[in-house]
Amino acid sequence: MPILPEHFPDKSPLIETDLESQLSTLLDRLQTDVKLTLLVQNDAKSSEMAAFLNHIVALSGRLSLRILSPGEDEALDQILDAALLPATGVGAPGQTPRMVFHGVPGGKEFSAFAAALLTAGGAARELDKYTLKDIGKIKKPMVMQVCVSLGCQHCAQLVSHAHRIAWENPLVTAHMIDANLYPNLVQALKLDRVPLTVINGKKQIPGGKTMAELTSLLAKHRD
Repeated sequence: MPILPEHFPDKSPLIETDLESQLSTLLDRLQTDVKLTLLVQNDAKSSEMAAFLNHIVALSGRLSLRILSPGEDEALDQILDAALLPATGVGAPGQTPRMVFHGVPGGKEFSAFAAALLTAGGAARELDKYTLKDIGKIKKPMVMQVCVSLGCQHCAQLVSHAHRIAWENPLVTAHMIDANLYPNLVQALKLDRVPLTVINGKKQIPGGKTMAELTSLLAKHRD
């Protein structure tokens, strides 16, 4: 049986009155519907993320939320990466979600989450033709994992760049990963500072990058 949003709290303490007001104004900018897909397990972080999304979805008729547990949709398990829960995909209804968040995007990462909503909702600023051309040069499937801490401004900017690239190129999926939640991944990557971008589980790109720098690196990447 599918997990329903009402199985979790409908309000999040992370979204205080002032932030709720700001969010409502931001969500009024959405021009198209946005679907959020949440993959959860039975733990506190999953419940925290579900409450966070329930609260936000209630602020706009443009937003919808589907909550799943691993095994309900094997394709989404792979796309959202069921090894790192909770995982939230942001996309358009009927399309594969390629902008993904692992963990609650609080702190500085809230700006990246807001940017993903605006992007999926057709309200993000247009990219210049040179950037779009570079994004189009990515010709092979690519998964980006951007490891972050929630207090890092450079991290949030990098996540937004990665997500926008994923939105513009259907071969790319980009994941924000709150490194504090996944010690096994941190150990496997020998992660000692953030942000760190990992491409296809192999190549590591340390530090913040501008959109131009990131698109150039990705366009030149070869497995």
